Amino acid sequence: MANEVKKTGGDVARTETEETRDMGPTFRPATDIFEKDDVVTLAIDMPGVAPDSVDVSVENRSLTVRGRIEAPAPEGYRRIYAEYAPGTFERAFSLPETIDAGGIEASHKNGVLTLTLKKSEAAKPKQIKVKAA
Repeated sequence: MANEVKKTGGDVARTETEETRDMGPTFRPATDIFEKDDVVTLAIDMPGVAPDSVDVSVENRSLTVRGRIEAPAPEGYRRIYAEYAPGTFERAFSLPETIDAGGIEASHKNGVLTLTLKKSEAAKPKQIKVKAA
């Protein structure tokens, strides 16, 4: 099942184009995928992204995760050098038919976004009781 949740965002990368220069680079966050019984869990690294800056959406079986990171200078300080820049974390995944898109739950803790994807009822294993004839 975990192999069916396919990444479509590519590897971890830092990109910048003419149109995104003002918004900063786009980061492809590292992601781990775990499976247990009737759920698949994605752990997505998004350090420095506030929970209210995260957007998770599903459209046409494509799960997209975005998060904006800011790098403000501490109050009263002036930035004289920076390697830590504002930017956007973005990653997309293709969802198999076995995932219930309406049952996705998201939580954010310590810079890690955790998505819990529940399998649809049709995808869950069923036990058939054998009757004596």
